[in-house]
Amino acid sequence: MSVHLFDCSIAGTPTEPTLVDEVTVRLIEDSERERFDEELVNKHYLKNANAVGRVLRYVAEYSGQWVALLTFNSAAYHIKPRDQWLHWAAAQVPQRRHLIAQNSRFLVLAAPGKWPNLASRVLKLACARLANDWQQHYGYPVLAVETFVDPQRFRGTCYKAAGWEVLGPTQGNGRNWQDFYTDCRHPKEVWVHALSPTALEQLRAAELSADLIDPARPQPPACPVATTELASLHEYFRSHMTEHRKGKGLRHKLASCLTMMALATVAGCKGPHAMAEFAQGFNHAQRRSLRCWPRPGRPREYDVPCERTLRRLLKKVDPKELKAALVGWMRQEDPIAPKVLHADGKVLKNADPAPARSATVEPASQPVESCEIPEELQKPKADKALTLVNFQTTEQRLVDQIAVPRDTNEEAAVAAHLPKMDLTGVCLTTDAAHLTKANCRQLTQNNGADFFLFLKGNQPTALAKAEQLLPGKLPPSGQHAG
Repeated sequence: MSVHLFDCSIAGTPTEPTLVDEVTVRLIEDSERERFDEELVNKHYLKNANAVGRVLRYVAEYSGQWVALLTFNSAAYHIKPRDQWLHWAAAQVPQRRHLIAQNSRFLVLAAPGKWPNLASRVLKLACARLANDWQQHYGYPVLAVETFVDPQRFRGTCYKAAGWEVLGPTQGNGRNWQDFYTDCRHPKEVWVHALSPTALEQLRAAELSADLIDPARPQPPACPVATTELASLHEYFRSHMTEHRKGKGLRHKLASCLTMMALATVAGCKGPHAMAEFAQGFNHAQRRSLRCWPRPGRPREYDVPCERTLRRLLKKVDPKELKAALVGWMRQEDPIAPKVLHADGKVLKNADPAPARSATVEPASQPVESCEIPEELQKPKADKALTLVNFQTTEQRLVDQIAVPRDTNEEAAVAAHLPKMDLTGVCLTTDAAHLTKANCRQLTQNNGADFFLFLKGNQPTALAKAEQLLPGKLPPSGQHAG
């Protein structure tokens, strides 16, 4: 909700033609922010000066006196009448929403009975400079503006007089940070206004011009797999993953969600929010092939899971079962036994570390493999984050994966896991931290493998021994960086 009128006198009591002609609109200074917020909190009926996303705040002045306050910020996520007005498909909304600004607060301080045209004049002046101001602050212009008018309080007369257009009522939902949307049972009217004669043409174009792309927000990547190739991974997930969610009210199938998240990860998405945006980019043929939920009364159209659904699902999935499914599917698609494997550890900073070794001890019938690395060299390095070690081929095929327990480190975890792997005829490569006698002996004598381990100057004893034993033409006997 934006506009609110407050009865406040103007010194000098100018006539309306004088006031309308001489009023000016400018961005507030940083030093004026506290006063600006206090005016909104005390005099606007919402009693709140907060704004979300990217924000510009304006003040309208007459002879140095504040006569009106306006706040413009990032547009609402989903407004059906607005998106239909702009002819936007579902996939275009997140890609173009940044080109819309929302007039979230409009407080007219002067008494409306004396100057009835002041509000519409201030709106016109603010909209006339908004695109350029947005360009200077955020690197791209806005092409249109939106606002919500509460029909139980106002009729939107000033917006109509300023050339705005009413599109109809909202569905009455309010955005909630935790549950996303709740039914407020209080629809508001959506008003919109294009900021230039060509704005609608630009917003409705098949492709955005380069100067209109948000420089601070990369667009979600496209699906890297052809529609005809989606069924394989989906079917493997469906056959090998256990559904732990309750069946009542379940819309999005486990296999469909996991396939979308796997594809999003391959495309470079990180986190459920990016994955949900990626999923919105699927066309309806892709959604159908993944058995997405059909839209009621909309033949050949399908819904994809939202961010909240993906977050909840990830809490239910068994990570060991998911790893086994991914490893099995990759082996099915590429059955040739690998000749070269690389062990590579990655730290996931926003994930809890894996349980300690004492919490994951195997049953007594399956004795724990010993680790020859001294206890003092098994101290954890990232005890506040999860570390995963992937064993993968040069073609990025995942062969195995381990989570490093919170009470040890990557090198010790790999050393303890090597005896469990079948590496016959395989050459294993790792970084320099894994170069220990125990690992080399385990790989060659017990696993039947070869190894290619790096040696650096931070291991001076091993480096000196290698330089003594190896031929002069081979590193590290030759030149090395240390």
